[in-house]
Amino acid sequence: MNKRNKKGFTLTELLVATVIAVIALSALINTYMGVKHSYTEYKDKTTTEAKELLVKNFLYDFIKDVGFACNFGSLNQTYYDSTSDSLDNFFYSSAMIQVGQLPLPTSDHLSEALENGCSGECFKSGTDYIMIKKEESRAYLTQINSSSSELHTTSVEDISAGDYLFLCNKKHINLVKATSINSGSSIVDLSRAPQGGDYYPGDYVGKYSLQILYVRDSGVIDDNGQSIYSLYAFIKDSNSNGVSHELVRGVDNLIVELATVSNGNVTWNSVSTDIDVSASNYLSLKVSFDLDGQTFYKIINL
Repeated sequence: MNKRNKKGFTLTELLVATVIAVIALSALINTYMGVKHSYTEYKDKTTTEAKELLVKNFLYDFIKDVGFACNFGSLNQTYYDSTSDSLDNFFYSSAMIQVGQLPLPTSDHLSEALENGCSGECFKSGTDYIMIKKEESRAYLTQINSSSSELHTTSVEDISAGDYLFLCNKKHINLVKATSINSGSSIVDLSRAPQGGDYYPGDYVGKYSLQILYVRDSGVIDDNGQSIYSLYAFIKDSNSNGVSHELVRGVDNLIVELATVSNGNVTWNSVSTDIDVSASNYLSLKVSFDLDGQTFYKIINL
């Protein structure tokens, strides 16, 4: 063994080796941090894009899936509230889509989170709402109903006591409330008989649902102590209190615009009051929303 091997490494060699090791380790750390940063950016971007698509799908399905399959349509009949619950007019108007600015008027039938004077987890001030009415299921009458509080139907499978039902014929539409169900005979007892005239076999009976899409405080705060808002859907389909469901967290500033056409030119109109929306008076509906600091929009043709 030579003298160099006997003596081992010199101090200079050890210092050089240490410096090289530190440089290599620093390079590895920098590489790791760069990869981690890129991954985080990609993950955040992917999460934002996924949420964006989810919100847009919610908006499209929400606005397109509205109304009731009445045999004679639902625009030209006389509407009645026969639920015995003294519902607000918008529950039984002919408009299947209504938009406007929050808050909504105080009501015994809506969530406090949508109303003026709300405290706690409330709607986002300065944002809009979208309200729809739709069927959850349908059946048809099997016997004539002459101002009776009893409906003979083809099916009661999806109907429960307290549910609201949309009963329509050529001249009249009644919003009624089921009080009891006989599954063996498919008979529904109502809190009050339908108004306006007779209903006949084949007339439509739809399970009713009123839904409102809006932005609300999620009750969660971010790292800066700011409230995180989310997209919510309020659903009321019976005499029980309606329920708000959180759909997508991080959604803010929901704004609705309506398209009108004049001389071939399309104009987007902001919403300043409650508006009944139909394809006959508006071409399209545009919904803008913020998500993770970015603004997106979805246009839905009516």
